[in-house]
Amino acid sequence: MRGGPLAGVLVLLTLVTGCEPTDGSVYVPGSYTVREAGVRLRDGGTDCNANPGTGNCPNVLDGLEPGDNLYPVCQSRGQLVGQNSWWVYVDAPGGNRGWVASWFLTCPTNRLPEVDDCTAAEFD
Repeated sequence: MRGGPLAGVLVLLTLVTGCEPTDGSVYVPGSYTVREAGVRLRDGGTDCNANPGTGNCPNVLDGLEPGDNLYPVCQSRGQLVGQNSWWVYVDAPGGNRGWVASWFLTCPTNRLPEVDDCTAAEFD
């Protein structure tokens, strides 16, 4: 068989960078989308920034909906939500900035790729 078994077959490869939405929403580079209704964007000061979670971040800044684009600033480990202990500090719709559990984002990994860990500089 001349040319092998794939002769004449066009193979297309797609390079995936980051975590493109898996829910059919439009991918905006540098963003992630919310995959469930009722997700809350949270804040709470120093304790929240040191260890994000529902108890340390009691202030609900906004309710997020499926397809809302969030732009990560940084990420940190915090309260376990689902099977994921990573929380993401994001710029959200409406100009709010706060924490959201990574579990609720359309991304197949726990720690988001290409997003730095949080340092005190992000919260000044």
